[in-house]
Amino acid sequence: MDDQELPDIIIPNPLPMKAREDLMEKIVSVVVPHPNINANYDARMIELKEYVKYLEKKAFERAHSRDEYYAMLARLMYRMQKLLEMRPRRADSNDPYGDIPLSHELADFMGLTQEELEEFDEEQNPQGPSAADEAIAKSTITPKLRRTVVDKLGSMLFPPPDPFAYLEGRMDSITRKLEKIEAKAYKECDDRDEYYNMVSLRAYRLQKEYKKSGKSYLDRIVRYPVLVIRTEVVE
Repeated sequence: MDDQELPDIIIPNPLPMKAREDLMEKIVSVVVPHPNINANYDARMIELKEYVKYLEKKAFERAHSRDEYYAMLARLMYRMQKLLEMRPRRADSNDPYGDIPLSHELADFMGLTQEELEEFDEEQNPQGPSAADEAIAKSTITPKLRRTVVDKLGSMLFPPPDPFAYLEGRMDSITRKLEKIEAKAYKECDDRDEYYNMVSLRAYRLQKEYKKSGKSYLDRIVRYPVLVIRTEVVE
């Protein structure tokens, strides 16, 4: 029998990165349908995007076809929508990021397994100590971590109204108060878990005090005016 010419094997083109990025944006929009200009600076939004990026990557790696890939992400979006419907309505309707679950709730909200959560944590902190060590040793509370804690609490509990608020010094007063809270928690804590609990609880109480008094945490004085330079391309 003469050898028959084998037909060309058609390998589907890989999904373009732009299409994948668009899908990630759609997943994020389930929780934050109307982000404002602070989207790239809000710690809650940044963390949500990291989870979405991780889960999209896992779906892309596991799927054997585009349809299977789309189905995985569709199930993720459906799960998120249902969980949001079950959650109580947010208190501040002016906060576009108010529906994002707290950090310790995000993994469950996104449906990560324990194995995936450990992998995600390892990717985010590739050289960090193990969770068991972190809960025990106060020595693991590094200056960098302390600065990150202050920044994250500021973004979550006292979000800047615009990208220039920090640069212009309008967030200086509230930042100093958070730094004092953090310093006191660091001094009094015995381990990392206690440190997290102390600093987050005290920062939350400070937020409640501001809401109860009706005072703004934003300084009215612009200490460092920001010069915005607009450029135009002339052909």
